[in-house]
Amino acid sequence: MNNCMIYIFENLIQTTIICSIGICLLLFLKRYVFKKFSKRFNYYIWLVIVFRMLLFLFNYTVTYEVKKNNRNTVGNSITQIDIPKDNNLMLYVAYLWVFVAIVIAVYTFIKYTRFKNLVVDVSYDIEDNDVNYLYKNLLEELNIKKKIELRGSDELISPAGMGLFKSYIFLPDYPYSKDELTWILKHELMHFKNKDILIKFLVLSVKIIYWFNPLVYIMSSKVNLDCELCCDESVLTDCSLKDKKEYALALIKSIKLSKNYNSGILTTEFNKTSLEMRLNSIIKKKGRNGIFIAFILICISLITYFNFETISFNNFNTLGTMGIINDKKAKPKGDNVLNRKVIYSRY
Repeated sequence: MNNCMIYIFENLIQTTIICSIGICLLLFLKRYVFKKFSKRFNYYIWLVIVFRMLLFLFNYTVTYEVKKNNRNTVGNSITQIDIPKDNNLMLYVAYLWVFVAIVIAVYTFIKYTRFKNLVVDVSYDIEDNDVNYLYKNLLEELNIKKKIELRGSDELISPAGMGLFKSYIFLPDYPYSKDELTWILKHELMHFKNKDILIKFLVLSVKIIYWFNPLVYIMSSKVNLDCELCCDESVLTDCSLKDKKEYALALIKSIKLSKNYNSGILTTEFNKTSLEMRLNSIIKKKGRNGIFIAFILICISLITYFNFETISFNNFNTLGTMGIINDKKAKPKGDNVLNRKVIYSRY
């Protein structure tokens, strides 16, 4: 059990190092290179880092079992292993990481569940037939088959979408015009069409697992902003300049009425900083899709993943070349204590 925990933690540290470099590289590219590409590309390219950071769990299930079987195979021909005292410190740090991650996960789950239940319980049906008819037409226009219930809410002071499985869109009781309401509902539905809530939960999982890495929090903030920019771009695809102006005015009015409210767990997040960037993004033309660049980055991410796999599997071959594994016809050279320490260091 202790060896298993140490292996998981070592794998975690390897992953956080390589992905921290990836986050820094991606931030640099997004600032100086990727700004020529579409907002959709700049948003979904973060998934390369997110999935790479979550893959360490799969890496554990595969490579640890292989290493365990390899140990059993050569166990009779390897000298006895002495566990150094430094290993105890790593074990304590590993258990601390697990404890903090569990606490954060439980706290986040309870907070989100209570908030969602509260909002749903105090929400009410929208009886305005014009609003319901408009909403039904938007569902057909965007080809959304999933059931997303539209409800009014006095608990929220900003339009919001919520729910990964059972989904809702909540509208506060504000005097929106028909055009404004059209843009707001289309924006919220586009979040569901783009699977933004699922992506937010994936990023949240990364934050829980890598709670000790400050770059993960920077990445999370950037993902949230890129999420809104991507949604704006998706809503305004093939729209005229007049439509873009109407959308921008509806966005400004919604933010003004919401008083810069930010719940931190909703799909929509309005604040002053993102508003300035979003307004600038609305008037710009859509950039290139960047599929080829995304393919290259995915390949690089896979190379780093399988590189660690190869290193793990080849440790036993290295032992043989160093004379650590004993042969029946040959005796180990040198001090047995030294050999035992070298063996441990390789595992």
